[in-house]
Amino acid sequence: MAPVRSIVGPSPLVARLNSAHAKGRKNNKKKVLNPKQFTILVGDNFSVRYHETSRLQRLILDNASHGIVLTEFNPFRTLDQMSLSDSAQRLMDTPNAGGSSIVSEVLSYEVLLRCFGAQLLKTEMEVCYWPTGGSITDYTCRMFNTDLGISVTRAMKYHGLYTSFDAERLLMKKLKGVNQSNKTSLEHWAKQVLHIWATSKHVASVLIRTYNRIPKKLKANTVLLITVARNTQEVFSNS
Repeated sequence: MAPVRSIVGPSPLVARLNSAHAKGRKNNKKKVLNPKQFTILVGDNFSVRYHETSRLQRLILDNASHGIVLTEFNPFRTLDQMSLSDSAQRLMDTPNAGGSSIVSEVLSYEVLLRCFGAQLLKTEMEVCYWPTGGSITDYTCRMFNTDLGISVTRAMKYHGLYTSFDAERLLMKKLKGVNQSNKTSLEHWAKQVLHIWATSKHVASVLIRTYNRIPKKLKANTVLLITVARNTQEVFSNS
């Protein structure tokens, strides 16, 4: 991947999300993100715009914190044409617990690696739990000198407009799963990142607005990483 290129300037997406955040919290003018602080990473496979570059690190290093980090993903080629890291290829080649999310998990790790220096520790089936049979995380990694569990999901709707009902159902289900895997994991990670791939800016706005209404105890110390995926249908179709 090419070196990180930093650019400072206004971000229309962040302005929109800040507006959604304010509407979700009456009389609260506090912004979710600073629209003038973002970094663009441009490499051979994709570009990633991520906002308030130190925010993810702050949230992870403060064990009691939860919050939202926003990124935007724009691929230059399909997954099968990308030159993946060895660890991303390991995720691709290792059997998981089933489902149709391998593309989103592989690209999730590749984004965390390229943007934040994540080092893969264990794949989904290598993580140990007791008791077994509950929710599990997708992979573990070390980032900012901290061991983390990473759960990956996708926010999408095949027919109709994505609504707060859709977002609440997804967030409640996934956050409950994160909390359960925190309790049963034998890996002793510090906290988890719930990485959500969103199909559009609208979906990201709905997720942030809905997140404000989720009970605090359910958010616990989980960091919500939202990635708006441009021209990346394979993430959502897994094809």
